[in-house]
Amino acid sequence: MQSKINHPFPDKHQSFWQLACIQLSGWISLPILATSVLILQDNSFYGAALTIIVGNAILWFIRLAIITMSYKRRQSTLDISRDYLGIVGSYFIGALCILSTLAWFIAQTTAASNTLTHLISINESPNINQFTQMSVLLGIISTVLCMDGIVVLRKLTVLVFPFLLSAFLVVIFTLPFHFPRTDVTAISLSGLTLVLGMNLGITSDLPTFFRHSRSLQTSITALTVIQLISIALALLSLLFGSIIIDTFQVNYSTVLSSGNMLLRISLIALIFLSVICANVANVYSASVGWEVIAPAALVGRKEYLILGLGLTTIFIMISNIFSVNILLAASDCALVNLCMVLTLGYVVSRFAKQLPTPYEQKAYFLAWFLSTLINTLQATNFVVFNVSPLLVSVCVIFSVLILSFTTVRLSKRAKIWVR
Repeated sequence: MQSKINHPFPDKHQSFWQLACIQLSGWISLPILATSVLILQDNSFYGAALTIIVGNAILWFIRLAIITMSYKRRQSTLDISRDYLGIVGSYFIGALCILSTLAWFIAQTTAASNTLTHLISINESPNINQFTQMSVLLGIISTVLCMDGIVVLRKLTVLVFPFLLSAFLVVIFTLPFHFPRTDVTAISLSGLTLVLGMNLGITSDLPTFFRHSRSLQTSITALTVIQLISIALALLSLLFGSIIIDTFQVNYSTVLSSGNMLLRISLIALIFLSVICANVANVYSASVGWEVIAPAALVGRKEYLILGLGLTTIFIMISNIFSVNILLAASDCALVNLCMVLTLGYVVSRFAKQLPTPYEQKAYFLAWFLSTLINTLQATNFVVFNVSPLLVSVCVIFSVLILSFTTVRLSKRAKIWVR
């Protein structure tokens, strides 16, 4: 397993701008942008803006700890998981990387294909499924671009990000929206948990990308740039409320009825480019988990082809059969819990000045597994709590870790007393 995970990888000297473009190009997608709209539903405009700023400030500190964990040995998320959750735990995280990529691939491709199919007018036979056509097109392009891993991903995102940003700004400034003159400014606790819950899952995956950084200082600079631009994008995304009808969908009828061709073209470019970048980045992230599960003969350049074509095929087969909302919710909760467990483990290790012992690895794995299991039961409504999954996870993780570490201390004292 060690040799499969830590095989040599290229691109060890990425600049802060290259690191930032990879993350930001994948984040400018409908599911991420719609988070701001969801926050606005339970808060005032200026209250939502303040919540976004505070939430991203908290994220900066958490993400700083995450990227600091991996810079010395250039570890991926899976490498770090092996250090803190043990060998068995790393296999679970490897499978999680693949399942999470599948869920996000389906969610983002579905949202993009639905919107693009309606925004792009193509005169074809009514018997032709244009949704499937668009999905296959997005899948094939993503597969071709992901075949050379991080090298092509870096070149792609550095090239595409300025166009993405330009398209995003054009969409924002052509949307029908008026700033409220009077509004209450207050932080929303539910909005804050939504910001953290939506972004901590992405945070747990940062080491996989930041291990290609030139230095720790480069990583910190990149992280700061990412957070500042993310705050700006999230604040501007509050204006998306006029065209977002639910979590992942655009009200294309509003766009078409506006008669604004510039808005329509910019939105098409934004959605098309963002879903390609997100899919390519997700495939690279999933490749880390693939390298643990797959035979050695299927690891290397061919793994990206297998993952890209496999995800596209699975999407076509199941996208119209059943919803992957539960899988998406469960995988997101698992990644959020992983981020919290790794962050807590890193803090404890810094004080102890050593990596976790085998017993501590089992405790971290148990904390992650139980919190994820309970969150999954929440997502299926099998267990109902009147608090957010994030708060439930925090309580479960802290309870398990405190109980585990207290048990160890008591057992050591008992041995001393017996002697």
